[in-house]
Amino acid sequence: MVGRSAWVVGMIMVVVLAAARHTNAVSCAQAVAMLLPCKDYLTQKSSSLAPPCCQAASQLNGMVHSKPDLRNMCDCLKQAAAALHVIVDRAKSLPQMCHIQVPVPIDPNVDCSR
Repeated sequence: MVGRSAWVVGMIMVVVLAAARHTNAVSCAQAVAMLLPCKDYLTQKSSSLAPPCCQAASQLNGMVHSKPDLRNMCDCLKQAAAALHVIVDRAKSLPQMCHIQVPVPIDPNVDCSR
């Protein structure tokens, strides 16, 4: 099972890397890689949030500033969340638990173009 999980994460990274836009402050692949410490919590494999997750979320939040970058990051993370089967309620709790404010609502139905 661990091998399959690693394969899935690897394939997602390949797909994300192929779709990454080089004009972003941070690429989609970099963002997904940064948030990997959050994966176990977001997919309900762990009941607690690891400190490296909050550190990464805070760092990523500070790296994306312009509207086009926010839009691209929103699309990127929506796709990654769907591919990894992220639990929506866990994702929504992340900003509060990490004491960060995010500029886009965490919702699988959010319109990233706005």
